[in-house]
Amino acid sequence: MLDKMQMFIVLAECRSFTETARRMFCSQPTISHQIQQLEEKYKTILIQRKNRQIELTEQGEVFLQYARKILLLDKQMEQELHQVNSPLSVHISHYIAEKYFATILPLHIDEFEQQSFSIKSNCYESLKEKLLLEKTSFAIMPIYENDSEFQQAYKVDLLFEEELFLIMHCSHPLAGRKVIYARDLKNQTLLLPENLYLQQLIKDKIDQKNAQVQYMQMTNFEIIKQAVLSGMGISFLPLKIIEPLLGQNKIMAKSIHGLCIKRQNAIVSNPQKMLTQRELNFCKYVKNQFIHMESL
Repeated sequence: MLDKMQMFIVLAECRSFTETARRMFCSQPTISHQIQQLEEKYKTILIQRKNRQIELTEQGEVFLQYARKILLLDKQMEQELHQVNSPLSVHISHYIAEKYFATILPLHIDEFEQQSFSIKSNCYESLKEKLLLEKTSFAIMPIYENDSEFQQAYKVDLLFEEELFLIMHCSHPLAGRKVIYARDLKNQTLLLPENLYLQQLIKDKIDQKNAQVQYMQMTNFEIIKQAVLSGMGISFLPLKIIEPLLGQNKIMAKSIHGLCIKRQNAIVSNPQKMLTQRELNFCKYVKNQFIHMESL
């Protein structure tokens, strides 16, 4: 039956018995016979001939939609059957992997205890590339408003939103201020990560306040944290990055009056590529864990 459906899909695409026979490596009478069997089984007319061309009936259009879905499910089932004993591949941002995933990875949850995982952490651009090249069906990663074209092409399932606070060494002149305004950042050295979208997010917020700062690019949050500790400048970072240092008189996090920088983190998946049941279960579990953490 699946072979007949595949044959019907090819016929619907090329609208020619001759071309369908060529693509399917069979004779035209074989194509006609297979289509006739489908029509007999479902007691309907799927195609009609007009001016030597093939056209689908309304029933044929409906059948085409379901045939494609059935073949896709068949392929998905085959893939999942072969993957049952293989590790579930999870692509995730460096930041979430380091700061969150150790506490939510389901190693001892009943529904996952028979499964193994392959956790692969990457930067934003690498995760985006893997989705675009279909090397993964989903990724757990940040999303940025200024990369809207990418977001619109994918399904975004929000996990959490976080604010980026102004981070500075405790000896910094601004550390003693009760209230910091954007104008107080004038001529300060602001350390930025190499992620261009996060850079732009921060710069746009600074520009809106007409704050004149000097920018210095670094690779990632951890390097920036070390640079702030060394007194090289200030930065906007999530609190999760500096949590172990808060209260140690080494580093301080401040809000800026009238200036708020936030970013979201989400499960991003390809809407054209169905997730396997294992992937769906895993994504659901991860989302529930973040919901639980936010409620604490």
